[in-house]
Amino acid sequence: MRKFILLTFVLFFALQLSGYSQTLNLRLNNYFYTWKTLDEVPQPGADASYTTHLKGYQNLAFDLNMGKWTVSSFIQTDEDVVKKIDRGFSYRFYDATIKGTNLFNALDVKLGRQYVSAGSGKGTIEGLNFKLKFGKSKEYQITGYGGYLTPLAYDFKGYNYKLKDNFLTGGLFQYYGVKDLSVGVSYAMKQRALDPYYTLRADELFNTKTVYIETESKAEQYGGIDVAYRLLKKHNFYAKAYYDINRMKFQKGEFNANIALNDKLHFTAGYFYKVPQIAYNSIFWVFEQKKYQEIEGGLDYTTNFMGTNLNVYGRFGGVFYDVSKSLKFQLGVSSPWYGIGITKYTGYAGESEGAFAYFNKEMIKSLLTLTSSLNYSRYNLGNENVNKTDVFGGMLGLTYRPFSRFTVDAQGQIMTNEIYKFDTRFMVGFNYWLFTKFK
Repeated sequence: MRKFILLTFVLFFALQLSGYSQTLNLRLNNYFYTWKTLDEVPQPGADASYTTHLKGYQNLAFDLNMGKWTVSSFIQTDEDVVKKIDRGFSYRFYDATIKGTNLFNALDVKLGRQYVSAGSGKGTIEGLNFKLKFGKSKEYQITGYGGYLTPLAYDFKGYNYKLKDNFLTGGLFQYYGVKDLSVGVSYAMKQRALDPYYTLRADELFNTKTVYIETESKAEQYGGIDVAYRLLKKHNFYAKAYYDINRMKFQKGEFNANIALNDKLHFTAGYFYKVPQIAYNSIFWVFEQKKYQEIEGGLDYTTNFMGTNLNVYGRFGGVFYDVSKSLKFQLGVSSPWYGIGITKYTGYAGESEGAFAYFNKEMIKSLLTLTSSLNYSRYNLGNENVNKTDVFGGMLGLTYRPFSRFTVDAQGQIMTNEIYKFDTRFMVGFNYWLFTKFK
């Protein structure tokens, strides 16, 4: 599948020489993050020893547009500068595609490594994705895709499987013929090849021996329907239902509503039904799988306070199992520059509560911005632990923008709990954005 990536860049240079007017949109982030780790829990009265780490992170995203064609890529790298951990360096190639838009006034096509989201079909592939649009107002749209499943590490290793054992393919039909209504019907088939491995097993005399295990590819096959409707241009409704074809079970259902009670007050509600997503021929398929349900609801009141958009919200959520339940409550106030809130969990997920606050301030207009936050949480580590654990955290940062396309960020973080008296971390980095036209 590396040939897909190679072909992407060959076409990239070919299009560069084609004579089209071109635009380049590029974003580059580079951050360095430092922290200390406790080597081991010290004996009473002994001094603790720590190891200092420094890690660098880089993100590069670009889109080169040439008429109806766009070349895109998103790359992430990280490396250990001080004190190597594991390999010390890694990279992730999330995206590398060539996309043609509205070809022949009816077709979108994308080739290369890409994330697919088409109803019941979701995953990262190295292959082809197309959308065909037809009808008087292009109210009928058919999406089809297929390709080799990208390695889980998003690198270029692990291509030792045949396509028939490691792929994702499927399609989506969408209809937009009724105003403010969209309906989608989808199908997806996925097979994920698993690495073979050696392990110990007992023979007929209960003596241990080393056995080489080769498992079949995990198989998944789903069908689904998605419906979205906007009523009176202010109330939004969305629903979806997915069916596991291999196991012949209803796998997932969801309903969401956002209702505008007036210009400032909105009511939101949601219901979710889920069964654990288990591959057909995996070992977990033989065990009984139990469903669970979630409900959520909330009110959002939005107003203008001292020249700032302010949102006051209250939300409730619950997860319900066969014999247990877990509840979540939230109250808060938020705006672009400041906010405060509280959260409470109770039930099967454990007993905990927390509070947070943040404050951001533009110190010098378009040049220097202050960011800060505080948070507190209190939770129980287990049923046998009567006393709850307190955790405090805080962050203080500055963003310096000497010109519109370049920023420098510096941020300090601190946390204290019963394990770390003071856990301090520091991050510094820069962001660069470029948009240019050339021929």
